[in-house]
Amino acid sequence: MELQPRLLAELSRLTTALDSSTVDLAQLVDRLSADIDAAVAAVVSITLTVIVDGEHFEVSAATGNDQEPASSLRLTLADPRSTGTEKHLLILSGTAGALVDFAANVSYSLELGGDSAVLDRHLGSVGESASTEPGARELAAVSEVNQAIGVLIAGGRSATEGRAQLHRLAAQSRTPTAEVARRTLRDARGWFPPKGS
Repeated sequence: MELQPRLLAELSRLTTALDSSTVDLAQLVDRLSADIDAAVAAVVSITLTVIVDGEHFEVSAATGNDQEPASSLRLTLADPRSTGTEKHLLILSGTAGALVDFAANVSYSLELGGDSAVLDRHLGSVGESASTEPGARELAAVSEVNQAIGVLIAGGRSATEGRAQLHRLAAQSRTPTAEVARRTLRDARGWFPPKGS
């Protein structure tokens, strides 16, 4: 399998661009999803996870293929300039073995380490808890924290200030950060009622 130059360019850009606060991750993942779908048989979805200081940020794109995942590839994207940040790309395909050549080619082309590409280990963890990926409940909590930070950003704080405030409120009230985030979201919904209500 020969990888398209555009796909390699997108993967390379993803590897280095994640440290920039101006990158639109959803747009980047959508473009990458289309390129991977053209290169690999029966792609079901791709998920980009960025972990910064223990906080998980996740963006997913589905291809519209409703097959059950039969193969998976988790790429650890390394940027030599980055410290304290983990970046993972999880690709699911509905065809068994579809990601083997892709993994080898991407690892070689991007000069990723030997343990940067992990095949089929994440099939059992799709929608379930696993030791290498946060479970569904933890991802829901991460999502709520991220949304609450967004509410605080809309109120004039930076992302760092918003995260610090959630942690500070959690410490003061001796409740989990996710619970403080849920309260923040409930309060925000009171201020900005959903459209159509």
